[in-house]
Amino acid sequence: MNPRESLVLCEGYHDRAFWAGWLLHLGCTDPGAAAAGGVRGRVPDPWGKPVVRGEYGFHSTSGEFLRVRPCGGKAAVLRELQTRLAEESQRARQDSARIHLRRVVLSTDPDTLEDGSSSKTSVRQQDLIPLARRFDENAQQEESGELLLFEGSVCISLVRWEATDGSCAGVPRQQTLERLVCAALVAAYPQRGSAVQAWLDSRPAGPPAGPKEFAWSHMAGWYADHGCENFFRYLWAVHAGDGHVRQELEKRLRACGAWRIAETLAE
Repeated sequence: MNPRESLVLCEGYHDRAFWAGWLLHLGCTDPGAAAAGGVRGRVPDPWGKPVVRGEYGFHSTSGEFLRVRPCGGKAAVLRELQTRLAEESQRARQDSARIHLRRVVLSTDPDTLEDGSSSKTSVRQQDLIPLARRFDENAQQEESGELLLFEGSVCISLVRWEATDGSCAGVPRQQTLERLVCAALVAAYPQRGSAVQAWLDSRPAGPPAGPKEFAWSHMAGWYADHGCENFFRYLWAVHAGDGHVRQELEKRLRACGAWRIAETLAE
């Protein structure tokens, strides 16, 4: 049988950390995880090559291979998608049974404002249709919005980090992963929002507070031992508080459609 993989293309290392914690929460396993007191092991992909270049490799609950790749920005996410689709298009022309991809998920920040007052945005579902048809003119869009290519062999999904919460203390306005996380934290622990906002507003001659200023303020206030990157992963950990944050994350991820996609990856 031809080995295949699912692939998450995300903007950077913080998204990678969030995906890692989330996928483990959903039941995926990390084949490189070290035993107690041991050394982390090498993670091979389905073709025997080591998972490198900052990528993470997981096994789904059914044993399928899942790769998370930080691409270095929105434009790089799209470039990487096109590179992989070009490779799969060539394989499909030769023999569809040789296709390597099973599913690819694009994970990006929309960068719109929470009230819709900004027209700025990253890739949208409708943007993917003409892109996909450059590699498969018969690519079809499902009712879910996902795209099927190469006679249904490859599925493309889009995750846009969004939270429908209105403006509130301790939460940035720009739709990003940071906003989704901060909104979940403030919903779980309401008193933290005003404390973070007061600190940001009190900075002498401080620059305008954006998503990272809000996220790092929450991290420094309550999760400093974990540092910036692991903060996004730790929020999913069983021992990270009383579970309220995970519940609030799930609410927002379900609302923006990301939870269903992650559950499919983890199956």
